[in-house]
Amino acid sequence: MTNNINAITMPKFGLTMEKGSVSAWHIKVGQTVAVGDEIADIETEKVTTSYESPIAGTWRRTVASVGEDLPIGSLIGVMASPEIEDAQIDSFIAKFTLT
Repeated sequence: MTNNINAITMPKFGLTMEKGSVSAWHIKVGQTVAVGDEIADIETEKVTTSYESPIAGTWRRTVASVGEDLPIGSLIGVMASPEIEDAQIDSFIAKFTLT
């Protein structure tokens, strides 16, 4: 993994899905994550399903709280290499905008 900071966002699981919430986290800060590892359970109006990591890396920050309703694309967590300073992650989170 490079020294990038990567946003993990609320996924869109269906055509009509507009928001979701994390119903459970399966990872902890500092944990190494592989592509396909289950990182959270996402609850929508219709279903609760596992969210698999789209990338490999180190889980550096959990942003979304369990039960918090968030629009699709909202920042729920951050992965970054261990060398990245916490202040850089704080800045990344502060500057994140929903697209």
